[in-house]
Amino acid sequence: MIRVDENPEDPQTVNELIEILSIQLNEPVMKSTARLMIIISLALNKKLTFTDLLEITSLGKGSLSNHLDKLKEGGLINIKTVFSGMGPRVLIEITREGMLAYENYSKILKKLLSH
Repeated sequence: MIRVDENPEDPQTVNELIEILSIQLNEPVMKSTARLMIIISLALNKKLTFTDLLEITSLGKGSLSNHLDKLKEGGLINIKTVFSGMGPRVLIEITREGMLAYENYSKILKKLLSH
């Protein structure tokens, strides 16, 4: 993942920012808008249940499971089953690497909007 320069006195050009964004969105794990939506949702909430993500994304169960598997393989999320009085629940948490990816995308978009 290419990191965005955080020094405001050394701004990157719009073309450089678009190129960085394009490279990152072409990474196999993030090639899907559904996966980007999942990462954004988890970054804002830190952890969500499988049911929460079904509602947020409007994906089917199989499709959501596939996207979560890809994100887990990429090290961006952790998936665990927790047991409560209501039965087992699948809990999805964003990892440090997932937060870094989210923060980097956010920085790129902020810089693009400020040009």
